Amino acid sequence: MEIEKNELLRYLGWKGQEVDEALQTKLDDAAKRCLAIAEPRSVVMRFPLHGGCMLGDTGIALAGDDIKRHLAGCNEVYLLAATIGAAAERELWRLSAKSTAEALLFDTAASCAVESYADDICEDLEKSCGRRLTARFSCGYGDFPLEAQKDLCKILKTDTRIGLCCDENFLLTPRKSITALVGITDTPAPEKRTEGHGCSHKCGGCYHKTCAFRRED
Repeated sequence: MEIEKNELLRYLGWKGQEVDEALQTKLDDAAKRCLAIAEPRSVVMRFPLHGGCMLGDTGIALAGDDIKRHLAGCNEVYLLAATIGAAAERELWRLSAKSTAEALLFDTAASCAVESYADDICEDLEKSCGRRLTARFSCGYGDFPLEAQKDLCKILKTDTRIGLCCDENFLLTPRKSITALVGITDTPAPEKRTEGHGCSHKCGGCYHKTCAFRRED
């Protein structure tokens, strides 16, 4: 898990502007603070995918055309939940009462951290299964409903396993957490992957055209 400067800047809306020394120091401090207190935890389960949308024998069908398109050709799928823990949440509350600017930088660093952590998990999964994985696809992307997040958390038992809960509005607590599906293709895993698993690395082929963090092709 790491926080890359360019990713941190991109989350902050950076478009190539010059970053002065003072801002660089603040970015570095936010990243170091976040990584120091992060408590990364995850849970992963593997399921057969029937008919392009049924998760094994769970009785749950994946809704929406975008997720079906994303998993086209996959006969298996990983369900993934990851969080960097409640300590980051508490630190964000503390900073919010102290400084809006510090809170913003820390919040952004925490978002980068959990994305990086999820990418690391996917990289390990690809190595262990020996097959190429698709990018992560989370509830709320395209027409894949956010409501499905409740089902994923229930299947993975995230509340008891990693302290991750989904509330009545289908939002995650702690906030710096991710649930996602990752398709398992029939293609052998590459010896060295040169692109990431997260949605932000797949902008050219992503159907979520209005994403605030979309990369320019």
